[in-house]
Amino acid sequence: MTATEDALIKVLTKGLKLRRTEPILPSTAITRGVPAGTDTLGLDSVDILEVAVLLDKHFQVSLEEESADIRDALATIASLATYIDSHKPA
Repeated sequence: MTATEDALIKVLTKGLKLRRTEPILPSTAITRGVPAGTDTLGLDSVDILEVAVLLDKHFQVSLEEESADIRDALATIASLATYIDSHKPA
């Protein structure tokens, strides 16, 4: 697990008040609509708005308008961490 993945999991767990019995892993899907049996946080559109606020606050990364890049980034914890690493200010 990368440092960004670890930090992201902590920020999302605390910021969204997630209560799970299963650990959140880099492969955990973020949104609903993934194949059955896939571990997911099951976030809805309101939760995603909160994720955007948390990313801006903690990582200085903004999720601006919806695009294919944003949708891809929101697929899993690992893909969102990669997006953060590639978009955070120097």
